[in-house]
Amino acid sequence: MKETQLAVVPERAVELQPQDGLTIHAAFQAAASKALDKDSLQVMKDLLAMNAEAKFNAAFAKLQSELPTIVASSVIPNRGKYERFEDVMHQIGKPLSENGFSIKFSQDYQENRIIVTCELRHAGGHKELNRYAVRVSGKADSETQADCKASTTAKRNALLQALNIVVRQDCLNEENDPHNEGNPDELVTPAVAEELERRVKEVNGDVARFLVFAGAKSFREIRASKYDILDSSLREKERGGR
Repeated sequence: MKETQLAVVPERAVELQPQDGLTIHAAFQAAASKALDKDSLQVMKDLLAMNAEAKFNAAFAKLQSELPTIVASSVIPNRGKYERFEDVMHQIGKPLSENGFSIKFSQDYQENRIIVTCELRHAGGHKELNRYAVRVSGKADSETQADCKASTTAKRNALLQALNIVVRQDCLNEENDPHNEGNPDELVTPAVAEELERRVKEVNGDVARFLVFAGAKSFREIRASKYDILDSSLREKERGGR
């Protein structure tokens, strides 16, 4: 059987000059020519990793300036709006690829929570991970539906956090939480204001008294932090309570 030999570059043929830059090829050639000892090779590996991270950071800064402002467009009946995972990806896919980024997801399950890891990879060789966990809730869903819902929610939020994306007028998650995303002292979204007004009228409530209870002059001036107690009061009336 014919033996295959690895051609070794003469030691003097490999000279790492600053203008050459740091590349895997240069490190391989230096190792093959024995121009680097074991300790020096480790230093080279560390420098390559630092170089890859620097490229990632520069590209990420550019990406941040190019990501679009996303406005929630998917309506949740009686709750408000949010932006679905596939709609977010549709809007950010082009700037991601143009800046050398790709996205990969993996999933785990621990203590009744689905945990999705978003892996943001750059063509330069560096990657960063962001994990997001969501409780699995079986209310009004089959087990499969509950799993899929939790997985999609975790996947969506892991992506939003990894890229620092804020969706305007978005709900906190697909669990239909109608609060504003961010500061709880902000006003409810226009969609939530309309929902509250509709529900008050549907139970034949006194609009003026409700607004006094809410501490606002109009439904659009209700603070998001007041929503829970207002929602609880309306739910009681919707169930026929007094």
